[in-house]
Amino acid sequence: MFKRIIKKHIPMMLLMFGFLIFGLSVMKVTTVSAQNNSPYYIKVNKQQNCITIYEKDKNGKYTVPVKAMVCSAGWATPLGTYNTLEKYRWKLLMGDVWGQYSTRIVKGILFHSVWYYKMDPSTLSSTQYNKLGTTASHGCIRLTVEDVKWIYDNCPVGTTVEIYNDKNPGPLGKPETIKLPAGTGWDPTDPNKDNPFHKKAPDIKGAKNQTIEWGAEINLLKGVTATSTTGTDITSKLKVKGKVDNHKAGKYNIIYYVTDALGRMKKKEVTITVKEGSFEPVLEGITDRYVTSDIVINRNFALQGVSASVRKKQISLNDIEVEIIKDTKKTYTIVYSVTKNDCTTTETATVYIDDEAPVISGIDHKEITLKELHSGVNGIKELAAKNLSVSDNLTKLSVEDVVINVRTNIDYGYYVSYHVKDKAGNKTSITVQFTYFSDARIEGVTNKEVPLGTEITNELAMDGITASNNDGDCTSQVEIQIGDMANGKCKVTYLVPNTDGGYISVISYFTEK
Repeated sequence: MFKRIIKKHIPMMLLMFGFLIFGLSVMKVTTVSAQNNSPYYIKVNKQQNCITIYEKDKNGKYTVPVKAMVCSAGWATPLGTYNTLEKYRWKLLMGDVWGQYSTRIVKGILFHSVWYYKMDPSTLSSTQYNKLGTTASHGCIRLTVEDVKWIYDNCPVGTTVEIYNDKNPGPLGKPETIKLPAGTGWDPTDPNKDNPFHKKAPDIKGAKNQTIEWGAEINLLKGVTATSTTGTDITSKLKVKGKVDNHKAGKYNIIYYVTDALGRMKKKEVTITVKEGSFEPVLEGITDRYVTSDIVINRNFALQGVSASVRKKQISLNDIEVEIIKDTKKTYTIVYSVTKNDCTTTETATVYIDDEAPVISGIDHKEITLKELHSGVNGIKELAAKNLSVSDNLTKLSVEDVVINVRTNIDYGYYVSYHVKDKAGNKTSITVQFTYFSDARIEGVTNKEVPLGTEITNELAMDGITASNNDGDCTSQVEIQIGDMANGKCKVTYLVPNTDGGYISVISYFTEK
């Protein structure tokens, strides 16, 4: 019976023994006692996810930094100083995934590559690889294959590893990481002969030979892009060597170059040709203008802001001919002409005489509700913009050109001012009052235009005005304050009594026309 049982289980026992031998040969490389004569000392800055490798100085102290590596530690990575214990070519990790070139630091904490779905270097997790440089592991310290293999090959078991936290990544800084597109299965640093990234390099697109006109502006980086060895965008790292003088005809060699995080460089050389420029004079600053009738239209006026040049060399204003033609009472035509190198350039501009100020419509004194009173300055601005329109005899204006200012008037209203000006500088400013009447109220108040020289009297000010409060009509009790006529405008203030002994005030402007 016993023999039958043994015989029955022999295949299974042989299979398990085979797996044990396979595991030992694939996973565990060596286990020896810690050594004190290691060539290197490894410092892991957990906070910055950066490793610095040190070698001995002439005094035998590990003070000379020789290599920096980017890594990903985890919140569970322990701080302290340890000596490496053993190494594994491939190691099964937590979650049934695999790591290459693992070195055990302490207990379950290892240096290892970013994990693979299988014991196959083409099954890398690109998502986890793109986390390198950030805290991402369960506690082990992840590195690129190139860096973890360097530790595996150059740091014997027993090498000291110090894990610490510091804001400073280390004396050599923190290396840059390269990103992988989703679905990429290889670590681009893996020296494996089958790694497809061995045959790839960064690329530059959009850089090409160009011919430009003399004096034309050129942006050498416009439309030029760069990608890394893995195909990710690194346009921001693109550099340009060489310059183009767009005011000097000739051929210019321009070199574009970019280096990715793997240290691989791509160069592309192009030729920019600047064509021979014209010797015709160029007039600049000539434009149509809008002015009021008090402006003198003469040569000095015509040449304001105007310049002339040949191939960027300035021409004296004395060499510019100016002819001023009065077309109508409201317009002038100015003809500019300059001659150099037997070439003549002529341009014209129109001057418009404009003494008419813009007209703003849809503005008047307004009675507001308690809700509108409490809406504040912004709410009143929105209310003031409703039904607003603006026009001008020459300048094309829109409501957006009107500036609205709102000022609080005690606790029952707002002064609302509208301002706009045309291209000639003619301004229109109108101020009205938005008032909430809780007791006393006044009706008929509006801004008025009066003939030039009109005397503003109480009788004129009260024309069409009525007032009331909770006790009834109080028109006869309205007090009027009339200001002086200044710049063709007179301010009139109406004081209307409340039944509690106070009053409200409403303003109006009488403007001479």
